[in-house]
Amino acid sequence: MIVWDRVEIETGQWWRIVTGNITHTNEMHLAMNLAALVILTLLHRRYYDVRSLMIMMWCMMVVIGIAMFWSPFAWYAGLSGVLYGLFVWGVINDIKNKIPLGWMLLMGTIFKLIHEAYIGKNFITAELIGAEIAYQAHWAGAIIGVLFALNTKKVLYSYISALFLKSED
Repeated sequence: MIVWDRVEIETGQWWRIVTGNITHTNEMHLAMNLAALVILTLLHRRYYDVRSLMIMMWCMMVVIGIAMFWSPFAWYAGLSGVLYGLFVWGVINDIKNKIPLGWMLLMGTIFKLIHEAYIGKNFITAELIGAEIAYQAHWAGAIIGVLFALNTKKVLYSYISALFLKSED
């Protein structure tokens, strides 16, 4: 298996930090995450190209995989943390571009994150995916989404691009 597994990562299977984000608990979990990914990429497609999307997703997977060490979970699977990151990144870009719903969507996301962490989890979703909701991954994704949004096409993006891709100059 390639799920995020604390014990296996600590024994040297470090790739699980990333691959845990692309594994899922069941077909419903995969379908929900893929549907959300398609919707998000269509919703905010004007803000990125394929290269920048792949770089952001890769970085989000690494950050989320590391952040999960501060959670109580022994294992984790799913793309929802990355989805939160992409959504927050896109909504902040909407706000920068004065799209009217941007602030409302950001406030709704903040409310949902707080609700998951302090009030309660979505039991319907947990039942559908056959696992507890890892709100820590959602928070980590949202935070890295904010960082990318505040630095898009600036220092952070340029640095990460230089690490992973050759310059096209």
